[in-house]
Amino acid sequence: MRPRQALCANWRHRSPGPAGPRSRSTTWTSFAAINAVGVLFRSNASAAEKHEVVYDSLKTSFGLKHNTPDQDFWILHALRMGEKHERKFLVWEIYYDSKRKGWRNTSLPIPASTGLIKVLGSGAACAQKHIDRWINSAVGGRSSAIFSGFCDALFSGEDKHSGGMPQIGALTPGSHAQMLGFIDGNKHYLQGLQVIQVKTLHRIHWVDRYFQNMNALWR
Repeated sequence: MRPRQALCANWRHRSPGPAGPRSRSTTWTSFAAINAVGVLFRSNASAAEKHEVVYDSLKTSFGLKHNTPDQDFWILHALRMGEKHERKFLVWEIYYDSKRKGWRNTSLPIPASTGLIKVLGSGAACAQKHIDRWINSAVGGRSSAIFSGFCDALFSGEDKHSGGMPQIGALTPGSHAQMLGFIDGNKHYLQGLQVIQVKTLHRIHWVDRYFQNMNALWR
C-alpha cells in the first residue's frame, strides 16, 4: 500500500483529531512501546525534556537505516502534560530534508478553540481546499468538519501521491494516546490496514468519515 502523503492535525478540547504518517509508523510505534515501560525518559520529566529525548531517538534510529533511499518526511509529536486544571497540550513538527540531509524541529501553536494545527505533505493544498469547504459550512466549528474535509481530500484522488484509508491518532484530556479505528461501508480499518472480523473489535473506538462514533459490531 502506498504511504499516505497527506498529513493533517487538528485541535479540539474534548476529542481527538487526525494525524499520522504511515511511512514512519513502525519507528513511532516502537518509541511508544518503549516508553510504555518508562525507558525513554523519567515520569516526571518536563515537556521539553521528553520531546528532546523523542527527537534525539528518532534521529538516532533514522541514522541506523541501511540501504534505503532518503525521502522528505514530517512527524507531528503531540504531548499532554499535567492533570485537570493544570493540563496543557503541546505539539512539535519534526521535518527531515533529504536534499540537505538536515532536520528541523519546530514548536507549533495550539489554537484557543477548535481549529487546524497543521496540514503537511504533497496533498496539503488539496486537503486544505476540502477542509476550508467544511469549515465554511454550518458545522464548521467542529473538529468533525476538519476530519470530514481531510477524508474528502483523501478519497477524491486529486493528489496522486495520497491514498489508502485515514489513520487517526487521538490524544484526549482524560485518556492515554491511542489509535482510532475507521469504518468505511462494511469494512473496518486500523492504522490504514483492513482488519478481519473478530470478537474484540469493541475494544477500539471506531468512527466514520464524518467523525461519528460507530458501533464496533461487525455490520
